[in-house]
Amino acid sequence: METTIGEEGIDETLVTFGNLASIGRLSYENSASFEINRKKRKVSGAGYGGANDTVSDGNVSSQSFSSATGSQTAQIAQSPWESRRIKADLIEARTRISVLKKEIEHQNTEMATTQLRNQHKITSLEQELSHATAKVADLEKHLAVVRKREHKAKEDLVKTRNQYNLVKQTADDQQFELRQALRSMEEKSMSDISELNSEIRDLNTQVKDLEEQLTLVQEELDTTREINDTLQSKADAYDETKQQLDETVGRLAEVESRVKTLEYEAREYDDWKNLSKATTGRLANVAKVERENQRLKEELKSIQDLIDGKMLLEEQVKNMKSRLEYYEQKEVQTPVLEVRLKELEQELSDWQQLGRDYSPQGGGSFNPKAMRKLIVEILQKDEVLTSEQSSVLKEKDQIQGKIQELQAQNEILEKNLAEHKRSLKYHQSVMHRVQKKLQLVIGERDFLKQLLENYEKDLTINQSVVANQDGQMRTRMEMLEKTVTGYQDLCQKLEAEIQSSKGLPDLALGSALTSEQYEKLRREIDDLRMHNDRLQRRKDELELELHNLTLRSAVASRQQTDLPPLFLGLKETPATDAFAENDANFAKLEAEIERLRARIRKLEEHNGELSECLSNTTNAGNVTVNVQEMKTLRTQLQTMETKYQSSKEVAQEFREVCYMLFGYRVDRVNGKNYRVSSQYAESPGDYLNFQLNEDCSMLIMLETEYGASLHEMVKTHLQLHGSLPAFLSSLTLELFNRTTVMVQH
Repeated sequence: METTIGEEGIDETLVTFGNLASIGRLSYENSASFEINRKKRKVSGAGYGGANDTVSDGNVSSQSFSSATGSQTAQIAQSPWESRRIKADLIEARTRISVLKKEIEHQNTEMATTQLRNQHKITSLEQELSHATAKVADLEKHLAVVRKREHKAKEDLVKTRNQYNLVKQTADDQQFELRQALRSMEEKSMSDISELNSEIRDLNTQVKDLEEQLTLVQEELDTTREINDTLQSKADAYDETKQQLDETVGRLAEVESRVKTLEYEAREYDDWKNLSKATTGRLANVAKVERENQRLKEELKSIQDLIDGKMLLEEQVKNMKSRLEYYEQKEVQTPVLEVRLKELEQELSDWQQLGRDYSPQGGGSFNPKAMRKLIVEILQKDEVLTSEQSSVLKEKDQIQGKIQELQAQNEILEKNLAEHKRSLKYHQSVMHRVQKKLQLVIGERDFLKQLLENYEKDLTINQSVVANQDGQMRTRMEMLEKTVTGYQDLCQKLEAEIQSSKGLPDLALGSALTSEQYEKLRREIDDLRMHNDRLQRRKDELELELHNLTLRSAVASRQQTDLPPLFLGLKETPATDAFAENDANFAKLEAEIERLRARIRKLEEHNGELSECLSNTTNAGNVTVNVQEMKTLRTQLQTMETKYQSSKEVAQEFREVCYMLFGYRVDRVNGKNYRVSSQYAESPGDYLNFQLNEDCSMLIMLETEYGASLHEMVKTHLQLHGSLPAFLSSLTLELFNRTTVMVQH
């Protein structure tokens, strides 16, 4: 720490130092003169008045003193004794003067040295003063600069706060206006959506009517086609039957002709017999017979040509008959088809008028493709809207399910909190009973101490009390009876306390809320809060998507209806992000403040309980009891530490035994994740990861490289049977077989 002294302070110190030096010098001179005057003797007579004169202020010399004594001796009557005495005084005074001179010189030298030292100190102090003044000036300048900066920073802070307030106010106003505009736009979009939905419903009804009419027309066409097909099949059957009949008639004619030919041949044979006899004579006329044969061949050929023409004519007649029947049927169906044609033309005109009315080209050229395209677009929009609505409903159901799950978890946590509160109350009651037991033990100790003192008093022998032994024995008996009755009351109280403690369960001691459980609950609450925040963000995103979809539908409807376009603004801007971040930080800070307040309340309550306990212990006034309690608590702590160490050793031993028995080492990685490595694994990287679910009822196998190589086992034992023990045992057997095979090789 540096000491800064001002110039005024140094001047004051120098002045005080000079005053003290002058005062010391004067006091020294006064003391010297006082000693000289005290050594002088008083001379009787009138001339003795000069003997009271003192040496002048430290400037005494031998000449002045001798002249003074000479004048005095001239005035006084001299005697030998007096002269001897005066000489002795003179010698003594001279020696005293020389001594005083030496002392004065010594004092002067010391004064000079002290003055030199003081001068040196003054110069050093002046240097320090100049350095300190320069440093103070620098510090004052720096302080002025810092104050200016602070003032400027405060002004900037005030300006920024004012600007922030103005910006916040304007942002709030803009946000309010935007919210109102958004609300109005939402209302307008809802009205537009309702109108579009009504139009879509009307179009859907019209499309359904048209589809029904189209189905009816198609059904009628199908019926006519079926009738035509049946008639065609009947005509084909008739043609087939007629052809079969013709074939049978032809075969019958052939058979008859064959019979006739046979009969003719038979007759001819008879005739041949008759003629053979006659032609034997004609053999000589061979050329004539050949000419007859040639003529007969030509006649046969002409007959065959006539038969072919007859068959062709019969087929043409048959075809003409079938065509005649078909035309007769068509003539019968012609008026019905004309009526149906008029109806279809009327429906076609209606369809064309409907297409012109609802065509996006505004009643211009209309064709079925445009109508089909419009219907397809409407159906696609309807499908998109229905799919979006279904997805939004699904997400809403999922969010509601998650909210219900969170509510159920919240109820479970509230139940756990109630149980912990009950356990806390029970432990408080147990603590109260323990305090009561402690008080009873203290009373028992006091009774035993009093009883021991009484026994000690009984054992001690006092001669003065022997005479009053009977009265003392009576008082002693009364005191002993009182102690015995008090001890009996204490025993009864202890027995009643034991009976009451037997009826209470001892297991509730283990249900206390430890620090680990508290941290676990706090982590779960933080996870639930984060999950709730994620759900809230997802809900906001879905609302934003729904809003965007409504805006897109509104813009599309306006484009289709040639309405003026909507002017859209950016919703996510840096300003909104900054405000959102500021609000989030503000909310976090408020939550942190509330958490700290709750913690302070808990600490105050805990401190209050501790203070009450301390006050109770101080009111008891038993220091020895507190020492004993500390000793018992230390012993309990040591026993608990030994138990913890032993339980730790037992757990480690149990873990090693499980590893030796089952061949798997289970390591907890973090949270609810566990790593399982086999005893027969080929490398340290061959391990499996399992995760315990939230209900702690099922293990989920996580994906690893080693787990991906066990696809068949996973599919067989986990996916089909859902058995982890079977999977692990089969894996152990396979790894054991591999290791044994490797050892054999």
